[in-house]
Amino acid sequence: MAMTDNVDQTNRLGAKLVWYIFVFWDFLVLTLFSIKVYFIEFFKLFFPPPPKSLKGERILITGSGNGIGREVCLQLAQSGATLIGWDIDEAANNELLQDLTDLGAKAYVYVVDISDRSTVEATAAKVKKDVGNVTIVINNAAIMPAHSFLGHNPRELERVFQINVFGQFWILREFLPSMLKNNKGHIVTVCSAAGIIGTRNMVPYVGTKHAVHGYLEALKDELRHMPEKPRINFTTVYPCSVNTALTGGVNCFTKFPSLLPVLEPEYVARELIDAMRRNYEYIYLPKLVKLCGVYGKSLPMEVQRAATDFLQVYVEPIQ
Repeated sequence: MAMTDNVDQTNRLGAKLVWYIFVFWDFLVLTLFSIKVYFIEFFKLFFPPPPKSLKGERILITGSGNGIGREVCLQLAQSGATLIGWDIDEAANNELLQDLTDLGAKAYVYVVDISDRSTVEATAAKVKKDVGNVTIVINNAAIMPAHSFLGHNPRELERVFQINVFGQFWILREFLPSMLKNNKGHIVTVCSAAGIIGTRNMVPYVGTKHAVHGYLEALKDELRHMPEKPRINFTTVYPCSVNTALTGGVNCFTKFPSLLPVLEPEYVARELIDAMRRNYEYIYLPKLVKLCGVYGKSLPMEVQRAATDFLQVYVEPIQ
């Protein structure tokens, strides 16, 4: 009996030793891989990857009638891609179509309320019939109400989530399957600095943008673990305040406007397209957003709040 116990104990110790060896080996592999990735990222600072051609791509842009979406379309007009503009503003979309046609682009526009799932499904079916499978989706459409949390009415709270979050879900449900089937696609998302930093008087908007940031991270992880290892690229843009109709009537403040300026849509569109063509996964505009929203999260909360007070970044509620 004693001999059996000794054998069992020896086996347990042996199994534990083997487990530690495997863990040590996995940790060593992780460390070496991390060093390699840091070296590659450092190399990219001086030698960025070449931009890919967009010729023959079918690019869907939501919120195409105004602001960033319109600028993205105009700057892609001579890329050789087929452009598909979705917007709830029919007049603005028709004007965009005329401008794109004048520039020699192949373009289609559709009036869509992306918060309505049935409308998204019906319009997606039209796109597939008229144009073919979409190969790049640029989720840009959003609304940004700005009040104190209790100043929002229930309808407004529902609407901001329906457009900013659920609208993206309905779109991806329509176009992601063909990307997976063809093992090719790119999902570009205009998130916001509000997707990684909280700001007063923007509680529902910040909530939606954190949701966008979170669901994209989860979706990427889900696709990464699929047996097929689909070649779907993701680019997420985190701009600070942008001078568009989205921020019309919203007073954005900061102590240092030169560090956190109000960005022009032409600039954001240009940076978005460059990041998309180089398959960058994240882009922060300006770069201080990354410092505050990513690296700053490692600081104690008291320090984070003190830094926020120092920068004085906030939004005045719309009355």
